[in-house]
Amino acid sequence: MGSILGAAYASGAPLERIIEACRRLRFRDIARWRVSRLGLASNQRLGELVERVFGSRQFEDLRIPVAVVATDLSSGEPVVFTQGNLADAIRASCAFPGLFEPVEIGTRCLADGGLVAPVPTEAARSMGAQVVIGVSVGLQDGNRGVPTNIFQVVSRAVGAAQKHQLELWERQADLVLRPDVQSLAWHDFARADEAIEAGAAAARRALPRIEKLLERAAEAEFPLEARLFLEQRSDMEPTEVQA
Repeated sequence: MGSILGAAYASGAPLERIIEACRRLRFRDIARWRVSRLGLASNQRLGELVERVFGSRQFEDLRIPVAVVATDLSSGEPVVFTQGNLADAIRASCAFPGLFEPVEIGTRCLADGGLVAPVPTEAARSMGAQVVIGVSVGLQDGNRGVPTNIFQVVSRAVGAAQKHQLELWERQADLVLRPDVQSLAWHDFARADEAIEAGAAAARRALPRIEKLLERAAEAEFPLEARLFLEQRSDMEPTEVQA
């Protein structure tokens, strides 16, 4: 679901609208039950939601560059989208296997990007990001006991596989935030405020480290000599005096 929120913010949609959409969101808004050989539901409605809420429909129209990752079910490799239709890429990135039907884009059959990139830090780094902050929420079903249905079995199996990929994506991150969302299931749409507050709390705790990372990146981009030169030039510029 990270691709939805990331692209929504990058599209320029007001934060208040994004938060309000999260509060109103329900499963029926993104999916329609349609049992087939490939899944139990279609996420076609998610594409319609993207077009309705976002301020952009193409990657090229986004105010902030974004990469959306999906998994190629033929090769098992990640597919990184940075251009073209935004809704299709997000649908593919969120097509959780076993629940949603895969999404076909071109000749590829695509599913959830979390299978190969639980947190797409490598994609962010490859786009030229100087500071990469990963947000790890895991894959929770809201219960800690024995799974009681097929959805919990699948989600826990995927979550177990993702745990063994931690080192791979964390290597590309300068900082990893881990909001306390262990009690929230991915489909707990009615508890959006709890998820938002957990994320905000994790960010507040890490704020000093985030500020240091940004300062270090700024210093790397503008070395001390360059900043001193600019300050000297500013001091030397004549000041307009009004009579």
